[in-house]
Amino acid sequence: IFLESIFACTPATSRGQAVQLGVDPKGENFLYTNGKTVFIRSLAATIAKEYTGHSVNTTVARYSPSGYYVASGDIHGNVRIWDAIQDEHILKNEVKVIADRINDIAWDFESKRIIAVGNGKERYGHAFLFDSGSSVGEIIGHSKVVNSVSIRQKRPLRAATASDDFTVVFFHGPPFKQKMTIKDHTAFVQGVRFSPDGSNFVTIGSDKKVLLYEGETGEKLVDLSKIVGDDSHKGGVFAVSWSPDSKQLLTSSGDKTVKIWDVEAQKVVQTYEFPDAIENQQIGNLWAGEFLVSLSLSGDINYLDSKSNSISKVVKGHQKAITAFAKEDNKDNTLFTGKEGSAISVDGEGHANQICQMIALDGKIISVGMDDTLRKINTETKSFSESVVKTTGLPRGIAIKDDKIFIATTKCIEIIKNDEVIFTLNVSNTPTVIGINSDGSSIAVGSEDSKVTLYKVNDDKLEEEKVITGRSSISAIAYSPDGSLLAVGDAQGKITVYDTSNHEVNIIINIISQWVFHTAKVNSIAWSPDGLHAASGSLDTNIYIWSVEKPMKNIAIKGAHQVSVTGVTFLDNDTITSVGQDACVKTWTIKHHQVK
Repeated sequence: IFLESIFACTPATSRGQAVQLGVDPKGENFLYTNGKTVFIRSLAATIAKEYTGHSVNTTVARYSPSGYYVASGDIHGNVRIWDAIQDEHILKNEVKVIADRINDIAWDFESKRIIAVGNGKERYGHAFLFDSGSSVGEIIGHSKVVNSVSIRQKRPLRAATASDDFTVVFFHGPPFKQKMTIKDHTAFVQGVRFSPDGSNFVTIGSDKKVLLYEGETGEKLVDLSKIVGDDSHKGGVFAVSWSPDSKQLLTSSGDKTVKIWDVEAQKVVQTYEFPDAIENQQIGNLWAGEFLVSLSLSGDINYLDSKSNSISKVVKGHQKAITAFAKEDNKDNTLFTGKEGSAISVDGEGHANQICQMIALDGKIISVGMDDTLRKINTETKSFSESVVKTTGLPRGIAIKDDKIFIATTKCIEIIKNDEVIFTLNVSNTPTVIGINSDGSSIAVGSEDSKVTLYKVNDDKLEEEKVITGRSSISAIAYSPDGSLLAVGDAQGKITVYDTSNHEVNIIINIISQWVFHTAKVNSIAWSPDGLHAASGSLDTNIYIWSVEKPMKNIAIKGAHQVSVTGVTFLDNDTITSVGQDACVKTWTIKHHQVK
């Protein structure tokens, strides 16, 4: 198995909480967190890698100035230092810093000392050596959560911390000792940053202020926000970054604007305005070489054009679990994914709640959601059509053949044609999944009572043919491409394959029962185009590739997605794509077991 690509999720965001973005010394990659994962993403391309060593949700990650290590923090107050060069990301050290969430991390210019700050009980920060964890000072002076920390990147070493107690504490070091407390802000201080040349540092806050200080002494130089007057931010400022030459600042605000400030001229030279919506509040940013990036509350990563007031590129993605996806017909590289709300980058009015399933047909993507509707996406225009079909009950799954759409809901099975319900079959058990064979002559419906019911499609009606009784609630179902095999997955992690080729025989033969290695609910089953292999994804975070010809053999992808694998599909016989609770899309190349 080879992980070919990761289409990463976007950063996790929370209203009123600044997001710290880390940048490597070369200015090629940046770091952010979502769930238990730290993502290493290229600034120039969509290439991404991941670090999954934390056992709880991550909050911030920073490169060492040497570029050899990354320090990442989590909600339990742990900081893990790990190798940034090798793909294995070997752990160098782990330090318990505080009792609660780590909000920010800073390295000294020698890549030896780290200060981590956040929300503690007895203390709000800690200074330590990266390799041994030994203390190199005392981070004190605050009475509330510390939001940000920065270390001067030259000698003599200085550090500054910013807090919800409206203060900034200035430290001399090493060892780091409190030198003075700065009380110039009148609200939460959201950020503090030393300039790359160490000559100045800047603080920003919920009071809309942008304040400049001398880097070595901590002396206040100017209130930039006051000097620029009406050009200043109209809302709280959540993020600030320096230009590489230490001459300009980039600030991001809850007023949905991003500004570039000329420090020497003490004026705003550029303002980027975003549409007036809450999700366009700007809560994080970075300045790395030619790249100026600001992060929206929605998770959108906005690339700014430094020569104009325009946004040159917006990188979108999922922030939360991907609950459904579909591969566009005859286009191996085009996938549509769904989550709560709507599909990403699709225009028009989408679902008002979580999307349950998506499926491709003739240039359209059909989706059903927890808003009890069926909707269509035009794959050419990347937009929802205006036609909406209301379903009877909560949709659990869909299957399509030609002009008919079969929907299994919690109350019934429906056939939809030309956007109208033409047949309804009420059922006593609660359907969970639905599948259709290749010629459209038969559908299989799994239910909560561990049964799979096969129905014959007779024109525009359904006739019950056979019932298979399993061991647990049916959670996934899929016919092989030629329709001769039916794979059924259940809530206990077991997959059984039945021979359905002889429709005249009233007995379904169980031909494979060895696919039992999942330890939790099977969420998805997909067949390879040649029908020789099946792939399954599970709540146990694993993917298995199964062989029909060698049913005792399997290929395991352990920990394929954090929390849960929610979907799998084959792009070709040797390539699969998967989606998960971690909001990522991953592509894997498989080397199958050879049949002797």
